[in-house]
Amino acid sequence: MWLAFGIAALVVALALAAVLLRVRRTLGAVEELLETTNEEMKETLPEVRQTIGNVNDITSGVNIGLRTAGSGAAAVGRGVKAAVYGVRVAGRSLFRQVLGG
Repeated sequence: MWLAFGIAALVVALALAAVLLRVRRTLGAVEELLETTNEEMKETLPEVRQTIGNVNDITSGVNIGLRTAGSGAAAVGRGVKAAVYGVRVAGRSLFRQVLGG
């Protein structure tokens, strides 16, 4: 019986050693992948930051353009209102002269 326990313990130890070796290889591969990914991220981050800076510059330019267009549209709106008012006053004046004259 002691011999059976010894053999069983030896088999379990060998199986556990095989599992641990496999886990070690897997963790080594994951570590290598993480190191590679980390290095690539270090190389890529400055480019991403530069791209974000370019997007911010473009966005600020678009905002300035929209503000300019908005103020221009407001000025056109005021000009149209003034023209409509002038036509209305001229029409009333003409109508009074035609009826009164």
